[in-house]
Amino acid sequence: MNNLKGPDGFDQFYGEMFKGRWPSLKASLLLPKKHVAILNPFSKFKFPEEPIQMTGVPFPHHIADAFPHPEITEEGYFNYYLMDAASIFPVLALEPKAGERVVDLCAAPGGKSLLCAFLMKNEGLLISNDRSSARRSRIHKIFDEYLPKTQQKNHKVTAHDASKWCLYEKNVYDKVLLDAPCSSERHVLADPKEIALWAPGRTKAIAVSQFAMLASALDITKPGGLIVYSTCALSQLENDDIMRKLEQKRGGRYELIRKEFPVGEPTEFGWQVLPDTTGWGPFYLSMVRKIK
Repeated sequence: MNNLKGPDGFDQFYGEMFKGRWPSLKASLLLPKKHVAILNPFSKFKFPEEPIQMTGVPFPHHIADAFPHPEITEEGYFNYYLMDAASIFPVLALEPKAGERVVDLCAAPGGKSLLCAFLMKNEGLLISNDRSSARRSRIHKIFDEYLPKTQQKNHKVTAHDASKWCLYEKNVYDKVLLDAPCSSERHVLADPKEIALWAPGRTKAIAVSQFAMLASALDITKPGGLIVYSTCALSQLENDDIMRKLEQKRGGRYELIRKEFPVGEPTEFGWQVLPDTTGWGPFYLSMVRKIK
């Protein structure tokens, strides 16, 4: 399998992983992405028709086949934020609350941090971390486009290496979200240059980095605190296999938390949303509560 490369290698690699499901899954990945619109509570904008709600999602939102680009309303803030509906689920799993100390370890472009901010109501500490200065600028921009400065006093943007954060702090945070950089196969499929360069070593190398970040996330979380690991990857090397490795390397330090969501399906260690059955995703998440 190490000799697999390019489009044919990609097909064989994921075909072996998803078996007979792969043709329909691949076809769904090539369709335009669907979005949900999360209403901005700091805008007075309302949808012209009654929004279609998804059970369990605490944000006013609307689901449609397509949305116009968000617009700035008279209050000076964008009216809604567009994202894949499955991307909301890590925030639902984390359940950030006012007064808690929360870290979004790989926060760019900033949508999940923004949803955390809506729920935390400017109380406690919300850290949005990213090593890239350009991506940190994007996080600042999104917060300024959606939140008054007075509602950002609990928000901090940092530039730490997520895999090494544990060298400087341990047992500090109530909740940690690790939406890890991943293979993003939907993007790879849509880009002829990316698919031409693809090889299995890509997902294997990414998985090494993901596990290092997850181990660090476990260390910086307080006993009793919650860690949510998520990706938009298809590769099981970056999803359940990461959690399996955590069990092997850090077993006894945490308990796995099971949670169901409005769409998607359970996996061995978490929950996955795939576009062939839902129109959303791909997206994967797993939740653990630190014991010691």
